[in-house]
Parts: sequence; C-alpha cells; structure tokens
Amino acid sequence: MLPSLSISKGIEIVGLGVYIAKLGVLAVADLHIGYEEALAEEGVYIPPVQSTEIRSVLESMVGETGASRVVILGDVKHEFGDVTRQEWRETGELLSFLKEGLGVSVEVVRGNHDNYLIALLKKMNIPLRDPYLLEEGIMFIHGHKPLPVEGFAEDVEVILMGHEHPAIALRDEVGARLKLKALLEGQYMDKRVIVLPALSPLMPGTEVNVERNLLSPILREADIESFKAYAVDLEAGVFDFGLIKYLRLASSPSLY
Repeated sequence: MLPSLSISKGIEIVGLGVYIAKLGVLAVADLHIGYEEALAEEGVYIPPVQSTEIRSVLESMVGETGASRVVILGDVKHEFGDVTRQEWRETGELLSFLKEGLGVSVEVVRGNHDNYLIALLKKMNIPLRDPYLLEEGIMFIHGHKPLPVEGFAEDVEVILMGHEHPAIALRDEVGARLKLKALLEGQYMDKRVIVLPALSPLMPGTEVNVERNLLSPILREADIESFKAYAVDLEAGVFDFGLIKYLRLASSPSLY
C-alpha cells in the first residue's frame, strides 16, 4: 500500500502523485521515459528499469485512489529532440497499459521534453494540452514557462505543476546522507501552488532545502521559502517537513 496524506479537502498526496477527488484525476509529473538510452549515449550504461517501476507505481496509485483519469504534467519522454526507439516503445506500452490495462483516460500537458510526442499521442487518441489544462478551478501545467496571462483568471484556485523535481537532502550526525523526493505547497499570485516530484526513479531532483537556483520561472518569482515541503518515501510514508525557510536554516551548507 502506497503512503498517502490529505493536504486539504479533496486533495490528497498518494505516492508520488496528487489525487483531485472532484475531478477523479490522478496527477503525476516528469516520467522521463528513455533516460537510460540517453545515458548510454554518454557512456553510462544502466539496465532499462524505470519504465517497469513507473508502471508499478502508477498501477498502485490508480488502484488506491480509484482515479478515472490520469493527467501527466509534462516530460513524458526524456530527449529534447526526436523520439528515440526506447522512448517510442516504452511510452506507447505505458500509455496503452493505462488506457487498456487500467481503464483510465489519459491526458498529457506539454512539457519542455515533449517535442515530437504529438504523433504518438494522436495515434493513441490521447489529448495533448498546451500550454495547460484548466478545469473547475484547477490548472494543470508543466512549469517550465511563466504562467500564461490568458486563462489565468479569477476562477483559478489551484495550480498543479511539475518540472522542478523537488527533493530534500538530509544528513545525520554520523554523516549518512539521504535524498527524498518532495512535494511543495505554497502561494503564488494569490493562487495555491502544488509542485509534484518527478515520477521517474532516475530523477533525484532539486534539493530545495539547500539549492537556491530553481528551474521553474514560476518558483523563482514565488516566495519559495514560505512553501511547505512534504517528503515522500514510497515505503516509509509522507512526512510534513514544514516551511522551506526553516529547512534551509537547519541545513548547514558545509555539510553538502
């Protein structure tokens, strides 16, 4: 059973995703399928294992939430350029598994790594939302660009985004170091913002308690230190670590 934590009425952290009850939507981000092939081209060889892990985690998240829809917040594939053989094969297999194996509808919000993905999505009749999906006050967006002026209206209550791959780095008194994926929650332009961790097991993430050079222009403009951080370990649970500003005060730069 995956760890879960309700962070407000109708919004729940489940594993490495967020479930929006009123929409029946499980939102996940940053799969980066095909990363192993990209590493191999750089001379780093690892087994192609992450697609299997992603499928297993998604199956558990869908099963435990009862979600009828999965919205992927960008970066389904890894390469910026054309779709590689591994990306085409594994992306198609995963999306087919979601639609046919689990019986959920799938939508993709375009991320900065999703060039040349349109042909595969059209073939599988999966909508590509660019630059965002807005439904019942919930804006689903990747996060690699500033918020669009068009569509950013008063009826937007919550912004769900990916791109940043947030994580928390911990170190104990004997020097053991641990890095945990994290979900962030805060405010930007009077909107509630929830930043999802990368679903890819090979993307460790930006250490928000020690790293100040954030990737997302949205988070660079936001008061990131006022965001809350929830660390997620798929076996141990979801942990509320409080505000990032206190985490940064507790994290000595000399330890990293």
